[in-house]
Amino acid sequence: MASNIFDKQNLLYLYDLPKDEFTSIKLCEVFKNQAGVTLESQPQIKRDYARPFYSGILSISDTEQFKNACDKMKYFEIDGK
Repeated sequence: MASNIFDKQNLLYLYDLPKDEFTSIKLCEVFKNQAGVTLESQPQIKRDYARPFYSGILSISDTEQFKNACDKMKYFEIDGK
């Protein structure tokens, strides 16, 4: 039986990310500093230049870290934004 790669993934979708010098590396730093979560894979940032903000998606394989990130990162700031 083939396994779907999305069966056991914990995905977070992020919206309204600031455009000013925002990178996936910056997002990893924010999650490490504010939630104590080390991301194992690079987040995907969607850069739509027609919109005022970016969006992103990231995966956290460990369920406990995922829950911790959901609790601590529900509303967060990046460089005061």
